[in-house]
This record gives sequence, C-alpha cells and structure tokens, in this order.
Amino acid sequence: MTHVRKQALKETLKRTGNKARDLASSTSDAVAAGVDRLLDKRICLGVTGFSGSGKTTLITSLIHQLRYYPDAALTALPPALQDRLLGVEISPLKDLPLFPYQDGVNALNREAWPSATRQESGCLLEIKYRARSHLIPGKKPGIGHLYLEIHDYPGEWLLDLPLLNMTYEDWCQQSRKLAATLSDDPFIDLLKALDPLEPLSEWTLSSLWQQQLEFLRRCQQKGLTMIQPGRLLHIAPDSPESGFPFIPLPQLAALSEEEKSGAPDNALFRVCDKHYQHYLNEWVKPFYKNTFQRIDRQLVLVDVLRSLNQGQEAMENLKLSLTQVLQNFEYGTNNMIRRLIQPRIGRIVFAASKIDQVLPDQHEQVRSLTASLVRESQRQATFKEVDIRCEAIASVRSTTYADHQGQKVLKGNTEDGPGLLLHPPLPEQYPDNEYWQNCKQWQLRNLLPPAGLKLNNGSRLPHIRLDSVLNDLLGDKFQ
Repeated sequence: MTHVRKQALKETLKRTGNKARDLASSTSDAVAAGVDRLLDKRICLGVTGFSGSGKTTLITSLIHQLRYYPDAALTALPPALQDRLLGVEISPLKDLPLFPYQDGVNALNREAWPSATRQESGCLLEIKYRARSHLIPGKKPGIGHLYLEIHDYPGEWLLDLPLLNMTYEDWCQQSRKLAATLSDDPFIDLLKALDPLEPLSEWTLSSLWQQQLEFLRRCQQKGLTMIQPGRLLHIAPDSPESGFPFIPLPQLAALSEEEKSGAPDNALFRVCDKHYQHYLNEWVKPFYKNTFQRIDRQLVLVDVLRSLNQGQEAMENLKLSLTQVLQNFEYGTNNMIRRLIQPRIGRIVFAASKIDQVLPDQHEQVRSLTASLVRESQRQATFKEVDIRCEAIASVRSTTYADHQGQKVLKGNTEDGPGLLLHPPLPEQYPDNEYWQNCKQWQLRNLLPPAGLKLNNGSRLPHIRLDSVLNDLLGDKFQ
C-alpha cells in the first residue's frame, strides 16, 4: 500500500471515528434529555410575542433573576422564598446559537434595551434546588434538578403560523381586508392593476416583491400586528426567500373556477401559488415542527398598552392576530408517554407587558383587558384541560412614583429625557366607542431602562411580577 493510500485511509478512519463519537454523544444527550422529560424534570418553555412586546428583554431578565436569585425579588416563587434554590447554570441548546444573555445585560447597563431578535437562539438552564422536607423524621431532603429549555425566535415568525391553515387563495382573501384599511397606500394600487390570469416577467414580480417588503414595514409602523408573511419584515433583499417571490392578489376571489382552471401554467396567480407553497414548506413548517411541537408550557407576551394607545384599528388587529396564532398551539394534558413522544402545552400564561407605564391601581384593569382579548382561545384551551393564567408584568421596571399637583404620577427616563408620565383611566373590557373618543390625546412614551444598573456584578434587576410568572410556569416542579 502506497504512502498516499495509507494516509487517505487514515483520514477516512479518522472522519468515521469522529462521526461515530458525534453520533454517540448526540444519542447520549438525546437519551438523557428523554429521561429528564419522562421524569417530568425537563421543561421546554415557549416565549411568544409580537414584535415590540419585549420578548428578548423578558428572557434576559428571567435568566438574570434566576442566576442571581439571592439578590432578586422573587417572593412569589416558593423555592426562592424558602431559600431552597442552590444554583443556576446556563448552557447552549444543541444545534442553536446560545441566547445572547450577556449582550442583553450589557445593553441594560448602558441604559439601552436588548437588541430585537433576528435569528433563532436558545439556552438550557439547569436549576439546582433543595427538595421539600421529607415526611420521614430524620431523613434529609434530597437535591433536585430542573432543566428549563428556552427557545427565542423573531416574533414575526409567529405571524406565519396561521398560513399553515390557509391556501394561497385564502391568504389573498384575507389580504383584501388589509387592503381595505390601507387603501391609500401606493402598493395597494399596484396590486389592483394586476391581472392574476396573465403571465408576469420574473423581473417585474421580483420588483413587486421588494415593494411588498416595504409595504409590510409601513403596516408595522402604523401599529398593525397581523402582518403576513411576518418573516419578510426583517429579511435582506438577497435572502433565500427572495428567490421565490409571491404577492397577494386580492382580486383573485372575483374570478370563477372556470377562468382559473383555464389559465396557463405561467399565469401570475399560479406562479405565486407555487412560491407560496414553497415558503410554507421551506420555512414555516420546519419552524412549527422544530419549535411548537416541543413546547410544554407557553408564555405569550401581549403589548396591550401600545395597541390601546394606537387606537381602535390597532386593537382590532391585535385581537385578530392573537385569535389566529393561538389556534396553532397544541393544547392538552401531558401524561408520562406524551411528555416523551409528543409534548403538548399543559399551561399557558398570557402576560400584558410593560405594565410599568401605568399606575399600580390600573394594573388589574390591564390584566382584565388582556383576558378579554384572548377569551375565545382561553375557552378552547380550558376545554382541553389546559391551565390558563393571565398577568400584567414589567420585565424591567423603568418607572417610580411621584406626586404632581396632588396627583400620583409615574416618573422615568424617556427618549426625550426625564419626565412625568400621565395616562387616562384604562378599561377592564374591550373598549367601546366612547372610550376611543376620550383617549385620543394620550401619547404613550418610550421608556429607557433605569439608570445605574450594574448587572455584571449580579445586582438586582427591578421588575414587576416577573416572579409571579415564574411561579405560574415552574412553581409546581419544585417539589
């Protein structure tokens, strides 16, 4: 055997050995995770929220509160209150970038908010705790481990889940409603001028696709949340998705089945339909399979205050978004076998975020309003024996209280500098027309994180009721 052949054989054996070790390691990790899940000691937490709801900040704060539990205000979490927490370690999840916790901490130290999520990431928290006192006299309580998987992804991806239950024509029909509310946008005029039955050059369709991306961003700037395809809100012009452009054709619904069946293969609506299916198969379905079918417990952040401040149209759009998205969650009781094979969401918490923007005596109104927005989804989930909770929280509390002309107000740092924040009385249920008329002068301010945070040393990160959410999601696992 020549030297060259010997060297080639050695390289082949080396690669084979590396692959075998990787496979063995992967199999070992999978078995260990499966055992933890079977023993109900591994939980996959889905943190969901539309763009701007504060999801990245919440995950950063949640990790920080647990890692530095001795200094955190976690009075609603029994193992913390009972001094049973022993330590928390963070590590990456397999095949996912590590959630940028440290970047988020550094941003808060600079009085800036953590950067919005642009890609999928995750982390595994190993929470070590002392079990409850044993019933047998003289027997010391054991040490327990709870493994918490946290998955983070752009909130815009969530908006695409309803498309899994829609054909291309269904989506076009829904787009007609959006076009009716934004009839003055120039992109709508371009769509109305198109003939779905006629072929369109590849260059022209790509140009319309790029204009659609700009249109979706304008929708977001106007406070709308039900924006589809949501993944397109932050993609680059040369992204893989751009290789298969499709646009909504609102006038498609007016065509007869005979007209559509007689159209050529290169008709505009046929090309868009084909690319629409490619979009679902390549991006939406894998995201649903790899993320949502693994989730045991779900936290849904809802920026109710922003939608309330932006008016009736934004609020209606938020309600529609929640209704459609939550229909894609797999709810149901997790028994021992299901936890291992195909978990279902057994508990869900709806949390109104950024509650530090209103006074404490209005927190209950915001919580009640949030419950009214998800009432139909709550009814369906409750029927399937899912534990439903509603809360109003601030992942990072950015305001304090002050007296102004005999009235209690909020005080905080805004993008325009320090200032006092006032707000009208808030409704407990979905607002009526009189409320919309009375609150037109309310301008919600953009708050900055509190000054003087030194989180790299593990100092306290102020929050409002994040410990209650932690207890809702995890409290029953610390036995």
